[in-house]
Amino acid sequence: MIETTRLPNGLTVVSRHLPGRRSTALGVWLLNGVRHEAADASGYAHLLEHMLFKGTAELDAAALAARFDTMGGQINAYTGRELTALHGLVPTAETLPLLALFSAMLRQPRFEDHDLDMEKQVVLQEMAMVQDNPEEALEELATARAWAGHPLGNPILGARANLMAVSAADLRAYLSAQLCGTRLWVVAAGEIEHADLIAACADLGALPSGARPTHRPPRFHPGRHEQRADWEQSHLLWLLPTAGLQDPDYYRQLLANQLLGGGSASRLFQELRERRGLVYGIHSRLELYSDAGLWLIQTACDPAQRELCIGTVNATVTHLSTATIALEDLEIARRHLLAGLALEEDDLEGSMERLARESIYLGRHPGYEERAAALSAVTAGDVANALTRCWSSALTLTSA
Repeated sequence: MIETTRLPNGLTVVSRHLPGRRSTALGVWLLNGVRHEAADASGYAHLLEHMLFKGTAELDAAALAARFDTMGGQINAYTGRELTALHGLVPTAETLPLLALFSAMLRQPRFEDHDLDMEKQVVLQEMAMVQDNPEEALEELATARAWAGHPLGNPILGARANLMAVSAADLRAYLSAQLCGTRLWVVAAGEIEHADLIAACADLGALPSGARPTHRPPRFHPGRHEQRADWEQSHLLWLLPTAGLQDPDYYRQLLANQLLGGGSASRLFQELRERRGLVYGIHSRLELYSDAGLWLIQTACDPAQRELCIGTVNATVTHLSTATIALEDLEIARRHLLAGLALEEDDLEGSMERLARESIYLGRHPGYEERAAALSAVTAGDVANALTRCWSSALTLTSA
């Protein structure tokens, strides 16, 4: 059973009670990411996530880490383009203590300049790791080109100059400006009582209400670009503009993506790897946000085969969007996605994340039957239309 309560300050508490489980997945979600950063604060959201683990008023970083370790399970955080999440999978008895720690990290963070100086160096190492990873580096470049001039296109790790200049006082002021009830969700799935979860949110429930940020949708910039790089292979990336999570085309996009490059039976994998041996692997995926999204196709090949590989991907996508899709192929893709929905029912972390995103983006929780019916209603024509609409405005980025 899914229960939702909105506290007077706007904080939303969501729980899915699953009796008989020995563990609970818990997340505290803040509507804050790259999209919400001012130009001179690029990278603050991600740096904030790092600094929250440097301790609370009562625990320094080492003591906080030790407390997490005694809980067992998996405790982590991440920053995205629209959301920041503190999350963990712990034994049921540790659920409320974990929430208390997350609350203290947000309400009473130990921001000290010497910790910040060290964490800046950690983020610089993270930036270097991205540049050493061809797939990540190319994706960052392509996203910046596709959404040029819009905050969604900025790198999650931020701008080096901004990070080097920020002080602990700056970061504390930044957190204070973002932290309010209407931008917070506490979500749990497992052996947890909803009333207990609400009671444990008293500290977060005392925050000011605030307001959700307003923003404009990004404009997508198509084209073809070449990036000079000293890599062994030619790395290839296509970005297509798609609708966001709230769009009625959501399930059409899911099924179209699965047919195109979502699995080993997909058109791209079968054509480029199994029939032609041009690549070791190729995949496509959707990155969806509140009012926009990206459809990514990514692979790598021998530099001598680059143009052949590009042409084959282009031809495969065009064929899938114009030829009649066999009902058998449509059913294979549909059954794969339905199986994923069923498996997610047993995945506490996956269930918790879905609950959070549904609450944040939809304000409701479609059940398995509703989602399955929506997937079953997608036709071959719907898939072709979704592909045609997106493919007509693609951005291609290749390394040479």
